[in-house]
Amino acid sequence: MHRKAAPRLMALAGFGAVLGAPVGQAMAQASNSTTLIQPVISPDFRRDRNVSVLERPHPDFDPLGYRLGSFLVNPALTVSPGFTSNVYTDNANKKSDFFLITQPSLSLTSDWNVHRLRLVASGDIRRYAKATVRNQNGWSTSVTGRLDVSQDLVVDLIGEAGRRFESPFADDVVANTTNVSSYLQTMLNARATYKMGRTRFVGGLERSTFEFNSVDFIDRPSRDQGFRDRTMDRITGIADFALSPSLSLYAELIYDRNEYDTLLANGNPNRDSNGYAIIGGTNFDLAGLMRGSVGVGYSRRDYKSELYPDAKGLSVEAEVEFFPSPITTVGITARRQIQDAALGSTSAYSDNRVGVRIDHEFLENLIISTTADITRRDYFESPQYTDVLSVATEARFQMTRGLSFGGNLRYGSSRPHGSSLGRSFDEFRATISVRIRR
Repeated sequence: MHRKAAPRLMALAGFGAVLGAPVGQAMAQASNSTTLIQPVISPDFRRDRNVSVLERPHPDFDPLGYRLGSFLVNPALTVSPGFTSNVYTDNANKKSDFFLITQPSLSLTSDWNVHRLRLVASGDIRRYAKATVRNQNGWSTSVTGRLDVSQDLVVDLIGEAGRRFESPFADDVVANTTNVSSYLQTMLNARATYKMGRTRFVGGLERSTFEFNSVDFIDRPSRDQGFRDRTMDRITGIADFALSPSLSLYAELIYDRNEYDTLLANGNPNRDSNGYAIIGGTNFDLAGLMRGSVGVGYSRRDYKSELYPDAKGLSVEAEVEFFPSPITTVGITARRQIQDAALGSTSAYSDNRVGVRIDHEFLENLIISTTADITRRDYFESPQYTDVLSVATEARFQMTRGLSFGGNLRYGSSRPHGSSLGRSFDEFRATISVRIRR
């Protein structure tokens, strides 16, 4: 039975724009994401002074699409066979398996001089050779519109819905389940951007709902995740002042409200709360050197039930890219934020992450990427914590406009230190992919 899913709160809406990624990779992230609630607004440090390896245009390899009046239609299909050394992400029940990922997508994008409309539908279908209980039927649809009110005022409207599956490395999810925890998410978002001289103001409104399925275990009964069902409303505002064409200062304020649908499994009240975060920082784009955003602030979450102590603390969001050469980009990210816990009667935990990414363009149509991420989740009301490590390397070869190949090797480990946090596990995963598009 599927229930409304309530992912842990990002008390701090993150910033720093997401690096470009191939369609197949982007779809996989959407269906098996490690971040359940995405940032509403991202201070834009891209001022065309630097272009990353993944952003560099390659017109000779761009898809042509099909013309449909004033719209462009782009279909794509990615097929990725792969192998996992630990299909149940449980070292006490460690079994290897082969799998096949099929990811179709279809986008419809307007080609107007002003305003913009884009519709996207995609699927993420995963089938395992032996562990069929791990099969996934992920999907996502979105509608994005941009209204150019004037030269200085732009309004963006976004609507999304999708069935997504939780990564075993995500947040404080118990990994050792037989099936994969999934949730149905809907999201409506509106934001307005107004520019006045060197100053930019951005305001955003968002409502998201989450509906989780139940999860099964080998050694205990199924668990209904209805206690994670929730609705989140969020308001975000940014004021950005440019000191120069390459440097600006900004201030960001986020307020959100979380309302859960049901009590916890043990009958205790759920984690209804109000939260806010105040962040100040700078974003920059220095030609030939680096670009990025660095912000530090304070966040607080006030729980309505006295069972859960209020959570507060330092928040950090940073993303910096370095450009040692025109064909190499090095990115470093760091984040510290407060999130709602999903396990036991704990109110919240501190999510601390550091990551490095290196993209190198060996050829115009061949890119090699290497990533490493370290995460520690510290729980406010107990000495429990979890350490997570992920290391990966990926190659992407665009043979023609419509045909590309890829390969990915990834190692991940999760080390919970606490009786209610699940079991430790390691996983090695390898995939190859073939992608056709138009």
